[in-house]
Amino acid sequence: MTTKILIVDDEPSVSKILESYLRRLLDDFTVVSASNGEEAIKKVDDMTKHGGLPDITLMDVRLSAMDGIECTKILSKKGVKNIHILSAYVDSNMISKAAATGVSGIIRKSEGYKAVAEKVADMARTMRVHEHS
Repeated sequence: MTTKILIVDDEPSVSKILESYLRRLLDDFTVVSASNGEEAIKKVDDMTKHGGLPDITLMDVRLSAMDGIECTKILSKKGVKNIHILSAYVDSNMISKAAATGVSGIIRKSEGYKAVAEKVADMARTMRVHEHS
């Protein structure tokens, strides 16, 4: 099964870099990119019409129009699971807000995009193992 990865970040280079690293780590995945919360909601609605929700979502917090926390709340109500905050700005206030939305985790951009991609690849592999067991 193809792993669907939604990356929501206002910097287009982030999803391009992550996709490039993921190509070295995974063979059966697709990346859907959104540059803000509203676009992410539209992309999820479109994905739902054409075969299901994203398997893994990486959500930046600082987005225009709608921040990542608000977008996460909406996506969660639409049934999206496995949402991880991907942010350069992590503080205790943001962590508590994110926890209240039910995010699966927080990944710091400061870890480096290669490390972020490795974590996403590990998540995808774990999901595949659980599918087959």
